[in-house]
Amino acid sequence: MRPLPSDDDIARIRTAALFDICWYVRHYPDVARLTLDPATHFARIGAFLGRDPGPNFSSRFYLASNPDVAAAGINPLLHYLSTGRAEGRLPHPGALRPLQTGPQARLSHLRHLLETGGLDDGPRMMLKELAGLQDTPDIAAGAAEALAFWSLQQGQAADAQRWLETRLQIEPGAEARLAPLQIIAAIRAGDVPGARNIAATAPDSIALHLARSWLGATEEERLSCLNMALSRSGLSSVSCIDGPEAAFDRLTCPTPACPAGDRPLITVLMAVHNSEDTLNTAIRAIQAQSWPAFELVVIDDASTDRTAAIAGAAAEQDQRIRLITLDQNIGAYGARNAGLAEAKGQFITLHDADDWSHPDRLSRQVTFLLENPGYAGCLSQQARYTADLRVSRWTGTGALVFENLTSLMLPTDLIRNCLGGWDNLRVSSDSELLRRTRKLFGERAVVALETGPLALQRDSTGNATADSATGMGWFYYGARREYYEAQLHHHATASTLFYPPGAPRAFPAPEILKSRRTARREHRLDRVYAGILTVLDDSLEALLGWLEEDRIAGRCAGLVPLYATTMPAEGGLFIHPKLRALVDGHYVRILCYGEQARCDRYRRLPGQDVPEPHRYLPRIHEGGRIVLTPGQAPDAGQAHA
Repeated sequence: MRPLPSDDDIARIRTAALFDICWYVRHYPDVARLTLDPATHFARIGAFLGRDPGPNFSSRFYLASNPDVAAAGINPLLHYLSTGRAEGRLPHPGALRPLQTGPQARLSHLRHLLETGGLDDGPRMMLKELAGLQDTPDIAAGAAEALAFWSLQQGQAADAQRWLETRLQIEPGAEARLAPLQIIAAIRAGDVPGARNIAATAPDSIALHLARSWLGATEEERLSCLNMALSRSGLSSVSCIDGPEAAFDRLTCPTPACPAGDRPLITVLMAVHNSEDTLNTAIRAIQAQSWPAFELVVIDDASTDRTAAIAGAAAEQDQRIRLITLDQNIGAYGARNAGLAEAKGQFITLHDADDWSHPDRLSRQVTFLLENPGYAGCLSQQARYTADLRVSRWTGTGALVFENLTSLMLPTDLIRNCLGGWDNLRVSSDSELLRRTRKLFGERAVVALETGPLALQRDSTGNATADSATGMGWFYYGARREYYEAQLHHHATASTLFYPPGAPRAFPAPEILKSRRTARREHRLDRVYAGILTVLDDSLEALLGWLEEDRIAGRCAGLVPLYATTMPAEGGLFIHPKLRALVDGHYVRILCYGEQARCDRYRRLPGQDVPEPHRYLPRIHEGGRIVLTPGQAPDAGQAHA
């Protein structure tokens, strides 16, 4: 006779990360019709009917794998929570033993699945379980931090507060780094007194002053917070001129006097498209630079508003400004390549049409390069700000001041003669150029200077960074993730990393990242294959065989990477190199979130269990039906064997 579970046993099940009440009721609808609450039902009845408490624990598998547990009549989840986990017993047939990857690697893998992979319930439940481990405080702290960041990103500020508090209880030494995020989470959760207390007691830092902008009730108070951060960075203060525009567009700072002398010319490239609302702010920021030897080349990418007129008027009044107009929209980096061809400066850098830069930005960077000729280039730092001067973005470590990719400054001849220019896409080509430079000249060839917020990036919903299909947070996903993998493969295998201006692309990139003029809205393919593509196993071998058949028959195929909480961690989320080598962008392409494809046949890789909904799926049509769509669990479709 089985022992009756105690109230403490039921409570332990109810609070366990592996018990998902919503999942349990949804999968076993008879439970909702009973008087027992779901945790009690599982404790007394469900487990012994072979039911699972959630998607990441298999009762049948656990009892079959552990006959001693089955013989004793013990609830399998309770046994796993009390002793099984510590003994290394597996909760699910696809789970990895801790010794195979190590707890830190497992933590990182779960975070990647949650953020980049687009899974939700599974990784979060496993992270909650890791956050409760008392014997490995570093893993528990890392899991709590991951959950805090994710909760804040999802708008669940109260949950973010709780997880940040949990994380700091485990390791108080992280307070200086995490206090700024605690302030933002508290404000968003409506806990203003808590935010004020943190702001008053946390260790002083640049990020803390930026975060205090959330406590500023007036423009003057928020401006004061920004100036405190600038002061700690050794930068002069800013003010706001009078006017009806948003505070961001009224920022001003006196141009510091610069000693006389010959100075090398810096070319600043500013690609613009329908930027009439923000362009004046960006132009004024460059005109106010303390480094006097610069030219601002504004490249109008076939705007349909007053952008060209605004830039033209500025050029008429300031001989340091030039305007280039393009007849057709070719995308931001194609426009920058057009500007590169006209650049006269010894050094070159970028500036976005909706951002603001401190007067010392150019001076700080070029002075470093002149005094340290062993470096190929440098970057400065930025913070992301709303129109009313609140800091609004952080990195995966909680930093509010981070690397400014558009600030990359390189010798113009180095770009022209060794690199060729920017990859001609809508987004992410600045990071590709940086990686390409470091690949050619060494990882330390381009230094990221700790300058403080030398630029403010405008938080805007009208650009590609904010677009859900082409955007990013502190992590890559979808098309940007695929482009990142593709460029790394190309950098590692190509015979040259010189991209001649106007030449065809050197490696395939997601269609959605190409210019609006040239990108196809929908792919028409013979085959689409979806599955876990990271480890060379029987499933991937089957896919390689299918693709060989397609090659012989002249068929075009699309690949959709899928993920599962229980998937092998050793390959990370990277597509296996043998498969990556076949991706040519025509006969074999990767399909990304935000893209659509129609195919004659859709096939799932055999032998793979992928039960969880995916945020970042493309929309795939087979015949007259949709077989994949964002937010769907891939197993829900009628895949062919």
